Amino acid sequence: MQEQNITFYDGQISKPYPATIAPIDRETVLICYNQQQRRYYYADMQLIGALGQIQPVIELKDDARIEFPQALPDWFELNKKHVQHSIWKLERSPSLILFSVVFVAAFIFAILRWGIPSAAHYVAMQLPADTIYKLGDEAQEQVFKLTGPSTVPLARQKQIMQSYQDLVANGQPAKVLFRAGGQIGTNALALPNNTIILTDELVNLAKDDHEIIGVLAHEQGHLVERHSLQQALSSLGFSVLLIAVTGDSSALFTTLPVALVGASYSRNFESDADLYAMQVLDKNHISSLHLANFLARMEDDARAEEEEKRPQGKSEEEEEDGGIGSFFQSHPATQERIAAIRQFNQQQRLSN
Repeated sequence: MQEQNITFYDGQISKPYPATIAPIDRETVLICYNQQQRRYYYADMQLIGALGQIQPVIELKDDARIEFPQALPDWFELNKKHVQHSIWKLERSPSLILFSVVFVAAFIFAILRWGIPSAAHYVAMQLPADTIYKLGDEAQEQVFKLTGPSTVPLARQKQIMQSYQDLVANGQPAKVLFRAGGQIGTNALALPNNTIILTDELVNLAKDDHEIIGVLAHEQGHLVERHSLQQALSSLGFSVLLIAVTGDSSALFTTLPVALVGASYSRNFESDADLYAMQVLDKNHISSLHLANFLARMEDDARAEEEEKRPQGKSEEEEEDGGIGSFFQSHPATQERIAAIRQFNQQQRLSN
């Protein structure tokens, strides 16, 4: 018996009818419902169901609809039926479900690990200069709200800027600004509008101008590679993906300036900027140990400051990470960076 029970919607009213369907030939079927009959061609059918718990559903050109209570019968000659049934069976397979979960998890990991950083790099490198400067200017306004006017004497500022021009700029000079640390404390920032901000606390902590030159060269490396923009874009990775899909960048560019100020650099970005700084120092016959010594002193100073702020009787592990007041908080793995700098210095000594 090739006749099969179905639920039929005639396309005129929303009422479902109990019906039967049976083959007429290899091209057509006959549907009997409510003492009426209709003939339909397979060519006019579209299969939209047969996934998960959804039973096969057929949409017809006259807005009618067929719902099967189980898998399509063997005699049903609809094109792609066998493909749909294979997918349906696989989708109910526990092994396929497990594989799908693992695949999706691996795919998400790949997107987060490589996809978003690659997209961020591409977007950062493709953004036009006027857009980058606009974002950098807005980020600079955020920094100014967190800091105050510098108290470093103008003669001292000019001395540092001249050293920067002579040793670091390399034909691509950035605008160097000095600010009282305020809420960001001992810090240096490279903003996309080709600006480097040094805080008074950082300048006063240095025991040698070569240490400041090392920091400036490090920040110059961030500017050359647009690291701050890349890191902020990575932090807003889903927004980057949204731009790629929809082309709507409005949400990204309203939140990006704040992210530019608060984003912590990745280890790769820090390593790249350190290498740039070491090469600049070596080119000018300045030992890269100046940068390593300064990083160590800054870390010690920041830890001492945190100790003073920590409530009495509260351990370091119990104290929550908070604030953006220390340089090393936005520059992770300080000890690893110091070790890499010392290794570079040793290799340069052996090669000379």
